[in-house]
Amino acid sequence: MAAETNSVGRAQHSEPNFTLFGRIAAGGAGKVSWPDPPDLHFSLVITDAYSGITVIDGQPTMLEAGFRNLGLIKTNSYTNALPSDVVVRIPLQPPEGMSRQEFARRLIERSRNFSSYVAPYSLPRNVRGSQMRPGEYNSSSYLAGLLKSVMGHVPLISTPRYQAPGWETPMPGHFFKGEAIR
Repeated sequence: MAAETNSVGRAQHSEPNFTLFGRIAAGGAGKVSWPDPPDLHFSLVITDAYSGITVIDGQPTMLEAGFRNLGLIKTNSYTNALPSDVVVRIPLQPPEGMSRQEFARRLIERSRNFSSYVAPYSLPRNVRGSQMRPGEYNSSSYLAGLLKSVMGHVPLISTPRYQAPGWETPMPGHFFKGEAIR
């Protein structure tokens, strides 16, 4: 009996796959902001047949960590659901000499070790723009820093029709080592 083309069995794979999912930053507010092109918010999606779906990104805190921690960068991680309203998908490969399983393990470990509630979440120049100010970070800085902490470099990405401010300023590696830096 032949497998159906849309079956779960066909979609499963034993090796983890890695994809950056890009959505318009700030949702509805990001879609009406000026100037064009719109900014992206990236999430790292790790999929495999055994662990399912793991999504990792950086987010600004709201009041969940108290008023004192409002607007600080935190790790956001969830499982078995994909981000919605994705406009860009960029496949990633592990660095040379690292297995896919080891790459997934290190990414998840480093995201869990991130020093949440320490660095302020910043907006790019002119609210929307192509770059961050020196020493300021956002969700793209978080993901670029996470990838750099595991890969040793920030992968080059291409996002025609969109901007990715923060990708050029990855958060420093010490944020992902579980070290107290206050």
